[in-house]
Amino acid sequence: MVLGISTAQSALTGVAMKETVVQKHKGISRPKESELTLAPQNGNGPDPRLVEFVRLLARRAAQERYEQSAQEHRSKNS
Repeated sequence: MVLGISTAQSALTGVAMKETVVQKHKGISRPKESELTLAPQNGNGPDPRLVEFVRLLARRAAQERYEQSAQEHRSKNS
């Protein structure tokens, strides 16, 4: 497989755009590509990427709740 990049310019906007062109050749095999998997391959525990994502969401929710609570407390004391 040969990958080429050609540049074209839009007649309306005058902006140059890059276009990827893929050409297939006979006798050239594609290398095996890895697949995106969300489950761990060994099956022994949760995916560490998902664990980190959940931690991030929990921190954001806690911070938003704290700010909301602090704002309510300030408005009661005013």
